[in-house]
Amino acid sequence: MGYILFASILLSSDHAYYYTSGKNIGQIDYDRVISSAKKAGYLVDGPYYVNTKQKLGLHPDVNELDERFGEDYRILLVKFYYTDDSGFEIALRDIYNGETAIVFFNHSKDFTAPFKESDLPPDEWITEKFKLIFDLNEEEAQYYLNQLKNSINERGPRISIKEVPNLLAVYTNFKETSSNSTFSPPAGEGLCKETLYSGNRKIGTIVYIVPNVRIIHKTEGHEYIIKIDKLGGVILQIKLAVGEKNSRRRIQECFQGDVY
Repeated sequence: MGYILFASILLSSDHAYYYTSGKNIGQIDYDRVISSAKKAGYLVDGPYYVNTKQKLGLHPDVNELDERFGEDYRILLVKFYYTDDSGFEIALRDIYNGETAIVFFNHSKDFTAPFKESDLPPDEWITEKFKLIFDLNEEEAQYYLNQLKNSINERGPRISIKEVPNLLAVYTNFKETSSNSTFSPPAGEGLCKETLYSGNRKIGTIVYIVPNVRIIHKTEGHEYIIKIDKLGGVILQIKLAVGEKNSRRRIQECFQGDVY
């Protein structure tokens, strides 16, 4: 655990709290980690999705992703890029209620100026994406495009569509139109990102979340926590007893065990 650097904050006048920013340690046997922790007498709390036990976003029926992440991952955000600076995102960050928020962006425009209709991608590009995402026909896609344009001065470049996105179709389209991709692994809370390219041009981003658990050891008034996610992300946290100060020896002794 020599790579760990702890930051600290004061919870109150009596308690100190130390934490790491998180790191991915590579492939782990997640189920074995949990089993070993329980056998060792540690409290295992979870699963969490970032910092809540409620399942956020949506789980798509994509066999390839089930094999990569397990069956309990979720998708929180999908971005479609018209250019590297413009496009829109599907926001699924909260508990899904059957309504899908779509927010357009254009970072090449003057950020101090209000978003205008001319800052949107071309109509044909937008309607083609709406048809792909929601299985719409041309008339339905045009209806939502008109709604977006009619309300852009009041609500900004956003629209809510009461349709469930077809994430299988979205993922399949990305795989068919991309030539390469990059993957940013999680660092303890389960958030990870895949960015897809066609040549050097960015065409999409998918933000996934895999579950994490908290392995907790309490002793002598101190609380030591390992947050570990399914893809090998780890965050260490320590809440010391009243009046206790940072002890490097104490920290090393606690986290030197062979939990994972």
